[in-house]
Amino acid sequence: MHLHRILTFVLIITAAGCLAQDDPEPKPIWPTFNLLTLNPQTGNPTLTWTKPENNPLYPDPTGYIIYIPQVGGGWIPIDTVDASTFTYTDLNNNGLNTSIRYVIASKGPDEPSPLTPPHGSINVTAKYDSCGNKIDISWNHYLGWGNRIEHYNVYIGENPDWEQLTLTTTTPGTQNITFHEVLPNRNYYIYVEAKKRDEELYSLSNLTHINTRIAIAPQFMYVDSIIARDKQNEIHFKIDPTTEFRKFKLVRWESSDSISSIFTAKNLFEFTEPSTIYFADTTDSWAARSRPFYYKINAYNGCNRIKKVSNLSNTIIIRAYSKGNKPTISWEEFYSAKDNTIRYNLYRIAYREGVPISEMIYQVENPIETEYVDDLSIFEGQDFQPYFCYYVEAHEILGGGLTPRLSRSRTICTRVDPDVTMPNAIDPLSTIVREGIPRNIFAPTISFESSYKLIIYSRGGSIVFDGNSEGWNGRLPNGQFAPEGTYVYRLEVISESKKIKSKTGTVTVIYGPKQ
Repeated sequence: MHLHRILTFVLIITAAGCLAQDDPEPKPIWPTFNLLTLNPQTGNPTLTWTKPENNPLYPDPTGYIIYIPQVGGGWIPIDTVDASTFTYTDLNNNGLNTSIRYVIASKGPDEPSPLTPPHGSINVTAKYDSCGNKIDISWNHYLGWGNRIEHYNVYIGENPDWEQLTLTTTTPGTQNITFHEVLPNRNYYIYVEAKKRDEELYSLSNLTHINTRIAIAPQFMYVDSIIARDKQNEIHFKIDPTTEFRKFKLVRWESSDSISSIFTAKNLFEFTEPSTIYFADTTDSWAARSRPFYYKINAYNGCNRIKKVSNLSNTIIIRAYSKGNKPTISWEEFYSAKDNTIRYNLYRIAYREGVPISEMIYQVENPIETEYVDDLSIFEGQDFQPYFCYYVEAHEILGGGLTPRLSRSRTICTRVDPDVTMPNAIDPLSTIVREGIPRNIFAPTISFESSYKLIIYSRGGSIVFDGNSEGWNGRLPNGQFAPEGTYVYRLEVISESKKIKSKTGTVTVIYGPKQ
């Protein structure tokens, strides 16, 4: 019985030994992943680690395996190094544009060790704030040291060689944003360095580059011309097409004085394209007839600040006062901030048979008084209609071969009362014509084209003639010539405005010798 127990124990020990020979070697311990840092210029990462402590229960590593994240999750090995190597640079990967991560495992006789906790690189980005003249810098925290990041060093400079950059800012390890004041239109290079607490370990980020370029302001911008119409003012302007500004406003003032006009300023039109050249101002059209409006263009940068202002140009208000055949025409002055020469051209439009005939009647430069008296007597008796229209153009002479800037007033019209002359006698049988007037027709001579109604009464008060724009040839309604004697007439001259001018008198019918 005792022997049986001994044999059984021997068999168990032998079987256990046989089973132990079939078990795989235990996995090695993973290494200590110390640091992941980048070459700021190339973005290539370098990993450093230390060998796990010796433990008789676990085999020593036969090498080390490098892993990167796998699409869809998990980790995929990319390379293996021997057991005497404790640093690795991945030339096939870079962290220039994003943070990259790695894990490491110890290679064992049969299986690798568990993976180390991951380490992730610092990726720094920068954004130019042209309004604040600064660069806003941000980065992701270094992954792998937990809360043991002592601080971040921020290096900035205008040299593309990262080793020549200057330490400009140090932030606590819990902070991953900062800013740096800069100058416009410069190239800046930036990288960040993380320092581990209580250890001389430093992880460098990618090198980022930013240009503090500001939008190109317009080199020129001006109100080219203003054309005033009855119900709108047409503003034509031109903006440098090479500008990169994308905010413009057409502003209207009611005075050339900025202090007083600021209270009347009205933003009429906001637009984004510098190719825009025209706007019609239809607001306050009645006020625009009696007082000048001043227009300018403002250009705004991306910070909504005015960076360019055009010239200030105004409408020309024209007025006409009629007195007989000599209307007085007056107008407002054109504004020039640079006291340039202003040339005024006054135009008159006359109408014959409804056809307009326009001509410049007056030109003057920098006059003391902007006024002109027109003499319309030259149009009398030439079948011109009894109203005349005027407009004035102001030209700002710029010199240097530049096209003058223009402001044209709206057109105003004035009417003249036609002079009416009536003969005092007719000879129905006469063939004489004097100064274009036949003696055998009783008709008014009117200085300007007008319609009229003529009625002739006999001495008894009966109507012997009733005509519209037609003279009396001395015949009675029965076709016979009227007897000699005195007759009464009534004349109504009707102007284009339907205004009636009446005239009464007498005409004598006489028969002289045959001519």
